Amino acid sequence: MKSSPTFNFKKHFSTYNHYAYVQKKVAQELIEWIPKINIQTALEIGCGTGIFTEQIINYFHPKTLIINDYYDTRPFLSVPYSDFLLGNVEKIELPKTEIILSSSVFQWINTNNLNALFEKLSKKCSSLAFSMYVEGNLKEIKEHFDYSLNYQAPVNIKRILEKYFPSVKMKNSTYVYHFQQPIEALKHLKYTGVTNTLNKTSLSKLRHFPSKTLTYEVGYFYTFNEIQK
Repeated sequence: MKSSPTFNFKKHFSTYNHYAYVQKKVAQELIEWIPKINIQTALEIGCGTGIFTEQIINYFHPKTLIINDYYDTRPFLSVPYSDFLLGNVEKIELPKTEIILSSSVFQWINTNNLNALFEKLSKKCSSLAFSMYVEGNLKEIKEHFDYSLNYQAPVNIKRILEKYFPSVKMKNSTYVYHFQQPIEALKHLKYTGVTNTLNKTSLSKLRHFPSKTLTYEVGYFYTFNEIQK
């Protein structure tokens, strides 16, 4: 299999919400799955255009909501927040909050770095809840273009989390989306940021993409830990 492509969300923030129906579904399922605890402070990692941010606000009503993204997405946000942290979550300093949340983000973290990231987060929160795309995700793209992120098996993610959190809950979901034509499936990926997979292949390969479906495999994780002083 060829090396994983890089992905560019920055070019497509203006169209992202229109095409991100998968991400919206995943955000909704995540927020409905995690326990509704009373919290005052929350941090969201990878807020993007605020799809999951809105869910957090409506569900938890935190007094303080700090949001983060690799890109400066503030011009695309229409939700209230307390502070915006710009930069790579692996490198920037994070505040301590009661809960850290993230939806459809952690699959972009290099597999070798997940261990360090989860250790870092365990020192900054009591609860961690997130969704990420896992092994088997977008199998149609992998089969035709021979490109894929290094999606992890959910059990491997759980195993890493258990090193830093005493309690870890996990569940998996599969979503299959149907399109009228294969080109519509490719457009959906392009306008949600998956651009290099399409740009770095031949026109013939694009024209002969056969699938009218895309399969998403998602892992949901909820952990608990006391804040480490």
